[in-house]
Amino acid sequence: MTVAWSVIHSVRAALLPVLFAVAVFVPPIEAQSEQESANELKRRVIEALHLHGSETVADVGCGDGFYTLPLARALGDGRVLAVDIDDAALSKLKGRLADQGLKNVETVKGKEDDPLITPESVDAVLIVNAYHEMPAHEAMLRHVRAGLKPGGTFVLMEGIWDSREKQSRDEQAKHHQLAAAIAKQELEAGGFEIISVRDPFLERPPDEDGKSRWWLITARRPLRP
Repeated sequence: MTVAWSVIHSVRAALLPVLFAVAVFVPPIEAQSEQESANELKRRVIEALHLHGSETVADVGCGDGFYTLPLARALGDGRVLAVDIDDAALSKLKGRLADQGLKNVETVKGKEDDPLITPESVDAVLIVNAYHEMPAHEAMLRHVRAGLKPGGTFVLMEGIWDSREKQSRDEQAKHHQLAAAIAKQELEAGGFEIISVRDPFLERPPDEDGKSRWWLITARRPLRP
C-alpha cells in the first residue's frame, strides 16, 4: 500500500528542525530554538531553487505546507502550486493559508504518477522527502520535466542511512530512505541535467541504525530537447 506523500511530509516537519539543530553545533548560550532551526533549514532548501520573487514553483508532496508557506512568502509576486495526493493534508494547508493571508498558492490534488502540472508552466519544482514514496517515480519524473519550463530548476532532497547505502532501491524505499547515487541516475535517465549533488546536505545524529544524512540534488530541464 502506498504511503501518502503528506504522511512523510508530517514526519519531516516534526523531525527536520530537531535534526538540523543537532547537526549544526552552536555554543549552548547561543543555541537556536527549534523554530529558528526550522526557519534556517527552509531558507537553505529554498535558496537552492535560486528564486527571484516572481516565479511559479511547484511543491510536490507539499503535505500541510512545511515548505509551501515560506515559499509563498519568498515569492511575493510569484505563485506556488501545492501538490499532494492526500485530501486531508490539502484541506489543512488551505486553512493555514487562509489564517496567514497568503493568496499566491494554488492547491492541486495530484495523482500517484502525475503531479498534474501544466506543460512548461513552472520555473522550479521542489520535492523533499517524498520521492522515495512514489512507486511510479519514472512517470513522475517525466511529468515533472514536462511541467518545467526549459532551463527550469528541480530540487530533490532525501535522506539515507550509511548502513543502507548499498542496498537495492526497493529495500531503501521500504525503510523510507534513498541514496543520492540512485536518485542521480534516475534524474539523468529522466532527461534532467544535474547541476550539483550536495551529499551530505545535512548531517544527522547517529541512532540505532547508525549514521545518516540528508542529501540535496539540484537539476534542471535542459534548454534544448
